[in-house]
Amino acid sequence: MRVSISVDRLQAALSGLVQKYAVSAPPGWTLEAGPDGAAGSYAMLPGWTAIERPLRADWVPLLPWRSERRFVELKRLVDDQVVTPVCLARFACQTDGSPWDLAAILYREFDLAEWLLGSQLTAVTASIAGPVANVIVRLAGGAVCGIEANAALPAGTARIDRHELIARRGVACDRVVDTQVPQDSVYALTADGESRYTDTDAELFGLEPDEVLLVRAAYETLLHADRADSLRRQHQRLSALVRLAFESDRRCQRLDVEGDSK
Repeated sequence: MRVSISVDRLQAALSGLVQKYAVSAPPGWTLEAGPDGAAGSYAMLPGWTAIERPLRADWVPLLPWRSERRFVELKRLVDDQVVTPVCLARFACQTDGSPWDLAAILYREFDLAEWLLGSQLTAVTASIAGPVANVIVRLAGGAVCGIEANAALPAGTARIDRHELIARRGVACDRVVDTQVPQDSVYALTADGESRYTDTDAELFGLEPDEVLLVRAAYETLLHADRADSLRRQHQRLSALVRLAFESDRRCQRLDVEGDSK
């Protein structure tokens, strides 16, 4: 799985936050771009980069999207029962395959489904054609979530995603109504072409949005090191769910999370 992340820049940003707030960080914990570079006593790395690797005892998989504001707000709407009860969720995520390939997209969307709705997946039905998948999952709380995953966009295309929750009382979405392509804050049109700029964190100014989320996720992990085991368990669960999706496609069957067909 390809990863294009500047590790030195992320580690410097993380160290800056630790020093700024005088955090008593556990010694030897480092932020890594993936399993190939992990060398610390505890290496915090993006969980999706280790889907196909046995989980080592010194790895702490991160789920950085849980720090993204739009998802935090969606979860608040569900937890506060502003939108309730959620009956149907519609997720879509499209990338150019680097670094987010199909398995990585499913890993992310499965975690978002469980985290946002506060319920575990109980069954998976998947239809996969190369880098494109349509997946239907059922959650223990009764909700059904449809996931459209596509890792075949032209090279260099920014990730496009949308997450909608439909309840008996209310509808919530992380995108403006009828918006298909995410908007940026500033557009610069010059003789050299178009450039876009969106900064979402004043303390981590200059980092790409995904890099900001990784640093924030690592910082929260340092603050709450006791949650490392929970992250490791969720990573193993998500990796198993991704494998189950591919198995569902291979067998052309709906499969429950233990692998039994229904």
